Amino acid sequence: MRLFRIPLLAMGLFFSVSFNLHANTVLADNIHSSAIALRDKKSALSKSTTIDLKELIADPKKYDFFTFRPNLEKLILSGAADTQHISILWYTIPNGSVGLHYHSMTESVYTIDGTQTDAKGVYPTGSLYFNPPESGHKITNSTGFFILAYASPPDFSNTDKIKPYTPVQINTADPDLEKNYTFTYSQAGVKVYDVPLDPKGGMSSKIIKSTSLIRYKYLGNYLLVLKGSCNINGKVFDKDMLVVAKTIETQSYSLSATAGDSCLALGLSF
Repeated sequence: MRLFRIPLLAMGLFFSVSFNLHANTVLADNIHSSAIALRDKKSALSKSTTIDLKELIADPKKYDFFTFRPNLEKLILSGAADTQHISILWYTIPNGSVGLHYHSMTESVYTIDGTQTDAKGVYPTGSLYFNPPESGHKITNSTGFFILAYASPPDFSNTDKIKPYTPVQINTADPDLEKNYTFTYSQAGVKVYDVPLDPKGGMSSKIIKSTSLIRYKYLGNYLLVLKGSCNINGKVFDKDMLVVAKTIETQSYSLSATAGDSCLALGLSF
């Protein structure tokens, strides 16, 4: 028996050391992963602007709007007016208007509060629409606030290039939104509707519904909470909160539901 005692002890010591090394490696990997996750959370939000749209509507003069057209103010959130950009438009009078203009790339419009009208329809609060590349329109009878995203700026000179088009329209306030549009499961507890946009238009968009506390990763330029309460990169945002990248560079956002509430959000990406 003595002949086997030393090897067995040595073997036990070997397994003990190996187990400890493995455990320490796993622990170090977990700490490293947690540190990376925390860094990414802080990084995305530090590179983003957060806007409470209710506060903006209540007191728009607190923000750095500039005059875009007569009786029409614009707040640039990312990018620049003469390039692709995300902005908020504010009609300062009832029945505001914008002259005919051309969109060489996709345009996105979300009605924060009010109504926008063009030849294709009337878009009340909660409406989302996308005009495809080579489209164009004239705005009439419009008032309120709107989130705009342009893959290229509106062109008021080359209106002869406008071709027949059909906008993609979504009523985000529709109580049957999830029934009327094809949401597919991306992961457990997360359903996504990919808005059918022309891939040549330089823009993509998703509507994300989460009932899970497990994070869904979204690479994009903004997230708008449409309903419920969303945890975005470790911070809770309620309805009408907008998180938008400060530049046109996309950011890695993580999104989940919060305890006791679901999350419905609109994501847009260049």
